[in-house]
Amino acid sequence: MRFLFCGDSNCPEWFLAESALLTKIASVKMKLVTQYILQNIVEGIDTSAKIFKMLEGSGFNQQEINSTIACVSYIVENSAKYDVSEQILIKELIDLGLPKENCEQLSKTFKQYKDKLQQIYENQIIRIGKAVEFHYGISKFIVSESVAPQKQIEGNRFIDTNITFQHDNGKQECCQFVIFPEQLEDMLNSFKKAQKLMMQL
Repeated sequence: MRFLFCGDSNCPEWFLAESALLTKIASVKMKLVTQYILQNIVEGIDTSAKIFKMLEGSGFNQQEINSTIACVSYIVENSAKYDVSEQILIKELIDLGLPKENCEQLSKTFKQYKDKLQQIYENQIIRIGKAVEFHYGISKFIVSESVAPQKQIEGNRFIDTNITFQHDNGKQECCQFVIFPEQLEDMLNSFKKAQKLMMQL
């Protein structure tokens, strides 16, 4: 099943496995977790201590908290990049099995920060300079035991990437990110579509 917040593609396996954690959070805390994560991304405020304290109170261990942060971050960042509306995001999260109240709280909070989040990504695109150095490695992730005990997920590998860019003023900037096989395939398909459109101009 394809989802717009995943770029009209299938959800990555790691997200499907870990997203079950989002069903264990009360809707009020879901709103706060989303808000804290967005404050960190948009305003640069370190809110990790607040998130850990709140979720530890709900019985989450450290690995589960990190997985929860990763899932919510994935949702809001991708929804901004693919310009997903609040109502569509609610529907898609419900389709994934998340409680309606949690979906609404997450989506409403995302809507408040959406414009600022998109502006950040637009600025990042403009500032990227020439790539002068590139390193990558293939790693493997482990699914939380509380979410999928004794379950092996196919393709649970990801590419850990490190690219150094040099801007016009000579300053170098290191960019580190993780990309999963499904995302890499989608990116290549997008490049091919863009190439076809450019050739038609």
